[in-house]
Amino acid sequence: MEKLSTGVEGLDRMLEGGIPKGHIVTVVGAYGTGKTTLALQFIYAGLKNGENCMYISFDEDEESILQDAESFGMNFRDYLGKNLEIVKLEAIEVKESLRKIKSDLPTMIYNSNVQRIVLDSISVFETLFDEAERWRALATLRDILKKAGVTAIITSEADKSIPTASKYGILEYISDGVICLKFVRRGEFEETTLGIEIVKMRRVRHSRKVRPYAITENGIVVYEEAEIF
Repeated sequence: MEKLSTGVEGLDRMLEGGIPKGHIVTVVGAYGTGKTTLALQFIYAGLKNGENCMYISFDEDEESILQDAESFGMNFRDYLGKNLEIVKLEAIEVKESLRKIKSDLPTMIYNSNVQRIVLDSISVFETLFDEAERWRALATLRDILKKAGVTAIITSEADKSIPTASKYGILEYISDGVICLKFVRRGEFEETTLGIEIVKMRRVRHSRKVRPYAITENGIVVYEEAEIF
């Protein structure tokens, strides 16, 4: 099974090589845990490998994404218009024309021969639907990505009471894998540590331990052999 690097060496080792090609992986976490940073590293790893990549944002515009990448030493500008496409989708417009997305998004992917794709953050999109509509909308996105054969990372806010679950608890069922980024605290007055956990990853062996990580000037660094405390 071919695997693609996440752009984070320690996480790749936890996954015994990376994310299986064609998988849809949800990255869940609270604000400030580095979900977008991981998504940027995933795209940058593909760009450096000569892969065609697409970054879809429901929140940030192109310049903000470029600057976010640059803050971690990732120069997306060199690839823009070559093998990188950044798309800002207005969530409300997507909701109002989901039928249009079903035709337009596959065309965008096929025309650019996209191999890696990020959707950041899907929570902005999810908030626009009621429960039944939310299932249909997310299932539609899943079907588009699966049919296109891309490897995808979808970022999502975590459930406030269950840090390993997505905000609405649906993405876990439509994704092949779930990676959780969370704050871990031994005691109420202890210093907070960042911990990463691979909640699930279909068809591959992977570490199930929570490992510490840090958000550095070069992005996320996972200490896959260290204990959380």
